[in-house]
Amino acid sequence: MTAQPTLPFRAVFRYPLGSLALAYGASAVGALCTLGLVRFAQLAAPVAWLLTGVGGLFLVYFVRTVCRQLTHIEVDEAGVRAKGPLGAAIRWENLRLLRLDYYSTRADREGGWMELKLGDAQRSIRIDSDLEGFARLVEFAAGEAARLNLALDASTAANLEALRR
Repeated sequence: MTAQPTLPFRAVFRYPLGSLALAYGASAVGALCTLGLVRFAQLAAPVAWLLTGVGGLFLVYFVRTVCRQLTHIEVDEAGVRAKGPLGAAIRWENLRLLRLDYYSTRADREGGWMELKLGDAQRSIRIDSDLEGFARLVEFAAGEAARLNLALDASTAANLEALRR
């Protein structure tokens, strides 16, 4: 078992704008293209409805990206808090769930991202690996889970090991 990583009294983690730029660009281009076609082209009604729905999904993706940019994660000895539009707080003593998932974007599992899910009895916080200091945050949360003797599933244990390499 590794020693518990230390954090300052309070650590703040943010999503860097650089990691959000692609999401901003893709959502803006997608919304403009689909909704632009609906607005300026003579389309059959079913096609117009379909493109309107797709454009709406791009707008939802844009709003989700704005929420991520406005959210920061605070960690201290008491717990973890997501501060922002969709905020939540979990005290370490109430931690009941730590799950670390890996989502591959390629068949050889070389590309992809990780998502940390922390939860208590009422709420959960999801944090993806684009967050600056993600590995440090995961190690600290895993140390708190170990201190509480929280059982981790096999996938989470394997992903923790992969993150440590």
